[in-house]
Amino acid sequence: MAAVTSTIASCYSCSIPIIASQILPPGSNSKRTRVVRCSSSKRSSSGKSSRVPAAPTRSPGRFIREKNSSFLVKASGSESEEVETENEELVDKTLDTPEGTAAATIAFRTEAVTGVEKVVELAKQTTEEKTDDAVGIQEKSLISPQLAAIYANCKKWNWRGHSVNYVCQGSGPAIVLVHGFGASIGHWRKNIGVLAKTNTVYAIDLLGFGASDKPLGFKYTMETWAELLVDFLDEIVASPVVFMGNSIGSLACLIASAEAPAGMVRGTVLINCAGGMNNKAVTDDWRLKLLLPILLLIDVILSIPALSTRLFSSIKSRKNLRNVLQSVYNNKEAVDDELIEVIRTPAEDPGALNAFITINSGPPGPKPQTLLPKISHPVLIIWGDDDPFTPLDGPVGKWITAYASSAPNVQLNVLQNVGHCPHDDRPELVHEKLVPWLSSVST
Repeated sequence: MAAVTSTIASCYSCSIPIIASQILPPGSNSKRTRVVRCSSSKRSSSGKSSRVPAAPTRSPGRFIREKNSSFLVKASGSESEEVETENEELVDKTLDTPEGTAAATIAFRTEAVTGVEKVVELAKQTTEEKTDDAVGIQEKSLISPQLAAIYANCKKWNWRGHSVNYVCQGSGPAIVLVHGFGASIGHWRKNIGVLAKTNTVYAIDLLGFGASDKPLGFKYTMETWAELLVDFLDEIVASPVVFMGNSIGSLACLIASAEAPAGMVRGTVLINCAGGMNNKAVTDDWRLKLLLPILLLIDVILSIPALSTRLFSSIKSRKNLRNVLQSVYNNKEAVDDELIEVIRTPAEDPGALNAFITINSGPPGPKPQTLLPKISHPVLIIWGDDDPFTPLDGPVGKWITAYASSAPNVQLNVLQNVGHCPHDDRPELVHEKLVPWLSSVST
C-alpha cells in the first residue's frame, strides 16, 4: 500500500497531489456534538452541562484529538473550578450557535458543518498565547488570522441545486481564482490581499473541493467545472473577467475562456497548467508509459470500495501530505501547518472519497493543445521549472513553450527553482509578473 500511495501521489494526479482528509467511518453520527475538556474539577452549577458528555481528563501538555475530529487541542492542565466553569458556559453557548468559541480549551463538532467551516471555527478561537509555567504549553489556531478572515467572508452560491463556496474581496476589474486538485480557496491566501489592492478578486471552491458541496455519486469532469465557471461569471461576477488557475484549475479556466460569451473574458492566466483532469490525458510521455501497469492497477484499486477507502485514508495522513507537498514545492518553508490544514480538512466531508475516485479514474477532458489556439485574448502563462507533475520537458510543457514563442497574445514566464504551485511556493515571483500584466489588460 505504501508503494501505491507514493505512486498515486507522485504521478497520477495533476495538481496538489494529495487529497488530505478524514472520512467518517460507517455507522458514525456526523451530527453528534463532541467536547474535549481540559479539566476534571467540580462541574458548574449551571445545570446545563449534562447536555454534553465530558471526555476523559488527560495529563497536562498531552495533545487530545478525538477520533474523526479535525481539531487538535492541547490540554491546559488546569484543575481549577474557574476554568471548568468557563468551559461549561462556552459549551452551552456553542450548542445554540455554530460560530466558534472564545477559548482554545474545547473542541466540538456541530450539525451540518463542513470541513472548512470547522477550520473557521477553530480559527475564530482566540490566538493569544498562554504559557503554562509547568509544561510550557502554547494554545493557538493552526491557521492564520489572515486566512480566517478570508474564510469568514465566504459566501454561498446555488449552482444547479448544489452549494458552491466563494469569496470576494477588493475593487476594480474582476479576476476569478481557480484552485487545483485537492486544494481550495485557502490555497490563494498569499495572493488575494495583494491582487485585491487593484482588482475585485473572486476565489471559488470548485464543486467537490473546499467548502463546496461534494454530492455523492456525482461524476466530475473538466467540462462540468468549466460550465460552473461560465455560470459563475454570468450570475455572480457579471462583468468581463480574467480567469486565473493552477494545474487543473488552469485547464478549467482554459475551457471556460474558450466557451464564455464573446467579450466576457479579458484574459486568462495559467499557472503550471495540467494536461488533463488526470494523467490519462498524457499518452506520449515515456515516463508515464513505464508506469502504465501501475496506473492500471490504481484504476482497479479505485474500483474496489474497501481498497479505495484504505488508499484514501493513507494518502490523507499529515505525514504523507507533508512529504508529497515538499516534493512539489521548491520552497520547503512554504509547506507549513496552515497549508496542511488547507488541503487536509475539506476532504473530511461526506462525498470527498467519491470525488477522489471519480476525478482520478474519470475522463481526462480536453487538452491545452486543442484549447489554447481557440483563444485570441491575452494569455499569461507562469511556469515553475521544478515541477515533477507537469514538467517543462514533458509533452504539455514542450508544446506550450513552442506555442508561446509564436503566438502574439501569449506571454510565457518561466520561474527558476519553483515547483508546481508557484503562487504559493514563491508568491512574490508570481506577483512580479502578474500584477503588471493585469494592469495592461485592464486598460
